[in-house]
Amino acid sequence: MMGLADFLIIESVLGNTGKTNKKRFFRPLAPGCGQLFSYLLLISALALSACTHINHNITISGTSDYRHYPEGGGLFVSTAFGPDGRLWRIVPEKKHVYVDYSTDLGKTFSAPVAINTESQRIKVSGENRPGIAVDRSGRITIIYAAESDQPVTVYFSVSADNGRSFSTPSPLSDKASEANSFQGRLALNPSGQAYVFWHDERNRTDWKQPGNSIYYTTIGNLEPPVFVAQKLSDTLCDCCRIAAAFDTDAQPVLLARFIYPGGIRDHGLIKIQANSKEPRSWQVTFDQWGIEACPEHGPAIAISDDGRYHIAWFTQGSARQGLFYAYSSDRGQHFSKPLPFGAPEKLPGHPDIMVQGKRVILTWTEFDGVKTQLLIRQSNDGGQTWMQAKSIAESTAGVDFPFLLSNNHGTFVSWNSKKEGYRLIPLN
Repeated sequence: MMGLADFLIIESVLGNTGKTNKKRFFRPLAPGCGQLFSYLLLISALALSACTHINHNITISGTSDYRHYPEGGGLFVSTAFGPDGRLWRIVPEKKHVYVDYSTDLGKTFSAPVAINTESQRIKVSGENRPGIAVDRSGRITIIYAAESDQPVTVYFSVSADNGRSFSTPSPLSDKASEANSFQGRLALNPSGQAYVFWHDERNRTDWKQPGNSIYYTTIGNLEPPVFVAQKLSDTLCDCCRIAAAFDTDAQPVLLARFIYPGGIRDHGLIKIQANSKEPRSWQVTFDQWGIEACPEHGPAIAISDDGRYHIAWFTQGSARQGLFYAYSSDRGQHFSKPLPFGAPEKLPGHPDIMVQGKRVILTWTEFDGVKTQLLIRQSNDGGQTWMQAKSIAESTAGVDFPFLLSNNHGTFVSWNSKKEGYRLIPLN
């Protein structure tokens, strides 16, 4: 007889993942995964990743007050700097998504602007989070997930008037009425072209077999916008978000968790090639994590000006367990020996990575049973050697994942928590 820890509700980030008739289903975990499931469940709980729900009764006592939001704001926010130094933020609530901005590095924010004037059931979690990007002209692009004809659909909206108004949200997928699309990843290339990558279920035929497809499109300035959704790969791990960066040729490089033969959930790179219709893809981590469950733990990637790839990821494989970092000097063909970071006894998780010339920065969270700590670790020689890890903030309540940002004022960690509110933490 199986216990609670032997099952995983695949509802996850979708609310009803995996079947277009919106029915919930269960997938049994592999033998011996009960302890792992408890670990993952705790990580998810710490991040308040209740997946289909956000906290709607947040009391803020920190640097960013959400009391001017109709339902108290949401935990899973995303931010981006604009060309004028403003910090733009997208904040999801239960039925609406809002955008506001700060001119004082996150200490105070403007009145929020509603993106969707018509009520929607917003779908949000740490992995299925909203996205925001601002190009050099000040054009703002946002994405978020909400229920539509299917349990979950990625929507987009743009503002061409410096955030005073936004276009009516529209689905990104050309098959949005037929198949789920979720966990969108929004990124700007060096010239400001907006790319969106997402999980797509249009190609699934056997629901007993896990794995989604990756699709992507670009968002231009045409009115109305014209999208061409293009498939990149199959066998994408159902619940882990996609990481994206741009190579020195300005082409996208994705790092994602895939399902390899034997049920192994390791990571692979996908490189979109400018003069080819077919992307290149290959496996880059070999942790041998054999599990029939959803880790809900996406990786991170950054690419330096000299073309060195830097990656960070989480695993519980038979070869290694915990958080790891590696770099590649030949554009991902070979990587350095994985470097562990974080204290294993404190459940390290959800890393982000940034590179600035030879400077490489990692950030992640750890939990000691009482509080969650936000940590950073830095290298000044392209990842060859590293300084000691440093704790820069903490919280005794639920927290979001940390993300690295930079502009002319410096480098920061963007971090939201239920008790302390939003914090933009400068790094010296």
